[in-house]
Amino acid sequence: MNGALSKSYLTVATVWRRAFLDALIAPRRFRTMMPEFRRTSDMLFHPGIASLDSGQIPAPEEAVQMLSIGSGYGGMPAQDLYALLRVVRWLKPKRIFEIGTFQGLTTAHMALNCDAEIFTLDMPRDLATHVNGYSREDLKLLQPREDIGRKYRAVNNNSRVHQLFGDSRTFDYGPYQGSMDLVLVDACHLFDYVMSDSRNAFKLLRENGAILWHDFGNSTDVNRACKLLAKQEPIFHLEGTWLALHVRGVSLVEGLGIEKNGQ
Repeated sequence: MNGALSKSYLTVATVWRRAFLDALIAPRRFRTMMPEFRRTSDMLFHPGIASLDSGQIPAPEEAVQMLSIGSGYGGMPAQDLYALLRVVRWLKPKRIFEIGTFQGLTTAHMALNCDAEIFTLDMPRDLATHVNGYSREDLKLLQPREDIGRKYRAVNNNSRVHQLFGDSRTFDYGPYQGSMDLVLVDACHLFDYVMSDSRNAFKLLRENGAILWHDFGNSTDVNRACKLLAKQEPIFHLEGTWLALHVRGVSLVEGLGIEKNGQ
């Protein structure tokens, strides 16, 4: 067990010892705090998925450009956006596929930080006919067509961003398969959706490229899906973020120093 993994294991063990002590002394408080303990455990300890220091992502030749994130924004936290953009600057992708547009702020950031053609998919409210299992929070994220992607429109003067509409489980990815340098999975976080989106992400990817999942360490279903996928494909958690990363291609793997560090 390496030092970083050992430290994470000890931290998680300490958290759970305190949790079970609470269960004995103050069971009502334990029931209230249990989801947060579970989230902390998932964030720190994830067997089968190694941690990757964001500093291992090769430094960009040009500074990452960040836009202002207003209050009430429901997308990526700033530290996740920055890590994502480090990957974008490193890859210099020509084509990106984003599964989950929402307001389009992540889309806008990617457009500002590369010259890629970006395809971004989201399900508008009028197409959301099968929402069994959706939480109240998930339902709130379903928007009218005119609101989807509104944040990227100001930076889409050259029409590099293409808005696609549909249910990500049934969308026809055929015209896009095998042509993407980067795929971002950040749509519905229900397990079946994450697994379906992930399988499609692997099909979309070229021989050399990367997949990023958002809300790893923050969503139980995203964690579960990534841990299952990691049994077949190498997936890494970007430390300090809610992002998981897969890279395909020898040159990219070597660029991260993964083989060198034995991760």
